[in-house]
Amino acid sequence: MNFKLRIKHPSGAEFEAEGPAEFIQAEKEGFLDRLIGAQPSGQQKHHEEQNQETVWGALTEAKNGALILKNKHQNLKSGDAALLILAAERQINAAGSVSAITLAKAIRASGYAPGRVDRLLAKPHREGLIKASGTKRNRAYQITDKGLERAWLEARKIGQ
Repeated sequence: MNFKLRIKHPSGAEFEAEGPAEFIQAEKEGFLDRLIGAQPSGQQKHHEEQNQETVWGALTEAKNGALILKNKHQNLKSGDAALLILAAERQINAAGSVSAITLAKAIRASGYAPGRVDRLLAKPHREGLIKASGTKRNRAYQITDKGLERAWLEARKIGQ
């Protein structure tokens, strides 16, 4: 009997195998071992974390108890600005979640017109970039690892 398996890793690595179960299991274990072996060393991770902190620090500043973007960027929309602010809150302040009201104020202070934050973040929520909790005025948003990855790429693009 033939089986088929596809795996997509957040790093972009993909695995696909088709055949008997034993073959797929052996190939999958080899793939996962290579992924684990390709992980950066502790010193390299520390350097990457410092690099991320400097990028987020250069991109944002604290104002009135919230992080805002220092400059308004031409090609950046309100939704992307919200994603960057959520990512910066997580990386710099280690904030688990940010209330919708605080996020709306931060987006406005950054120079963008967010309108309704729930509608602004509906698409990123559907794509799994952020998590939303609470209802109405008690709504809070938290960025996921997938969202953090996308925000990091956007921040690097803006920083260049």
